[in-house]
Amino acid sequence: MNLDFRSEARRTRRMSSTAHDGRTGVMSYTFKLGRVMVALFILAIWISASASGMLPGPVEVITYVMSMDPKEVCPQVLRTLYNSVTGFSLSFLISMVLGLLSHKYSFVRGFSEALSEIFNSTSALVWSLVLVATLGVLSPLPPILVVAAVTLPHVLTATISALSSADPSLLEAVRSIGGKPSDEFFEVVLPSSVPLLASASRVGLGTALRISVVAEAFGSSGGVGYMIIRSYNLADASGVLAWSTILVLLVLGLDQLILKPMERRARRWLE
Repeated sequence: MNLDFRSEARRTRRMSSTAHDGRTGVMSYTFKLGRVMVALFILAIWISASASGMLPGPVEVITYVMSMDPKEVCPQVLRTLYNSVTGFSLSFLISMVLGLLSHKYSFVRGFSEALSEIFNSTSALVWSLVLVATLGVLSPLPPILVVAAVTLPHVLTATISALSSADPSLLEAVRSIGGKPSDEFFEVVLPSSVPLLASASRVGLGTALRISVVAEAFGSSGGVGYMIIRSYNLADASGVLAWSTILVLLVLGLDQLILKPMERRARRWLE
């Protein structure tokens, strides 16, 4: 009787596992199909626009990209990456300092939230024009500072929320065994906030790349954004789309190859 019961239980678990694997396989297939459909939809719009003479076609732009000198492309891409990563690192550092202080002092939390609201209400264009007028077109600082200013409210808000999301029962457990406030922070608050901080970093760094291009277009002597606006001023439509394509591939590559795996690893680390 017991043997029959255990056999039936094992058979039920196998059937459940098979059904779950089947559902997961179908969901994975439909998910990938949805991503492919988006790419095909964008490509169809591009081909339609090029057929009417509004834009150069995909083949023409790809040919243009293939003909570009790597010695010209690589320095511009690296400069944009430098501006983006440096500006984002600055905003992340400021966010961490204000987030840590906000966790302890309500005054700093009020200050941080007000600062975030003001910076969030100011567009990248305004920051670009003000900083270029202040520091000059030839200064390397405007793109970096624009990225820092635009990403700061998002990263700061996420940091404060992450540091406030610790499980109260875990905090109480630390206190019950005589733990200090520093023990609460380093043993509970900071580890539990890692996944949220990783997600915020992924979104923030992707935003930084896009914002850096805007800042370079208005106040820089190099970078992908500078090359886009330079091609536009020369009425080189293929050049504009070629550099735009390079930017899209750069953002997608950074997100899929570096940022997304880092976010996934941070979530597994907490588990």
